[in-house]
Amino acid sequence: MAHPRIGIFGGTFNPVHEGHLKVAGACRKALGLDRIRFIPAGEPPLKTHNLAPAAHRLEMVRIAIHGIPEFEVDDREVRRDGPSYTLDTVNSLKAEQPDTRWTLILGLDAVLGLGAWHRPDALLRALPLAVLFRPGARFGQLKDLPQMAGIDFSPLFDCCGRDPEAPLHLTSGDGIHLILVPVTPCPESGTAIRKALAEGRPPLGLPPAVHDYITRNGLYT
Repeated sequence: MAHPRIGIFGGTFNPVHEGHLKVAGACRKALGLDRIRFIPAGEPPLKTHNLAPAAHRLEMVRIAIHGIPEFEVDDREVRRDGPSYTLDTVNSLKAEQPDTRWTLILGLDAVLGLGAWHRPDALLRALPLAVLFRPGARFGQLKDLPQMAGIDFSPLFDCCGRDPEAPLHLTSGDGIHLILVPVTPCPESGTAIRKALAEGRPPLGLPPAVHDYITRNGLYT
């Protein structure tokens, strides 16, 4: 039996919106993954402003992905006491399902901020890292990160200044595997949705069932 291929899609999901679902679906297809596992952060160490309680954010993800067989949700970071460190999550997943081929999915901005993460060098070598980017992204900034010093970026620059049109694999000799994945920009924004909700305006890009849940529980008002 082939080993399952699962993408780890973490974040605050504050709240989860249609942009998250579109990006996850596009990434699954581009990388040939069997499933995408959404893992809402319980206590994110770097992002706490206007954050809904973890139990609500988890439930909103469950509602949003209901009926999509390729998507699943994992509550381990919500159940964990203390900060939600991605490396701890990755290590626990690998220990529980050693035959699964895991890929961590992150946006370019998150990767450029890896220096502030918990043990970024160990995280980069723990599993392949899919870096999502929009057209016009400045990927050249990746080569300036100390954690990326061993990666051969020449295939990226061989694109003659154009963004890659398909996933581009970059590796280092000491175990780093980056996959640059182009995605179509999504207009949805968690910040804009929270602002609209606080002002009593209809939010754009919010699944109706999630909107109903937010209204019933008085979130973001």
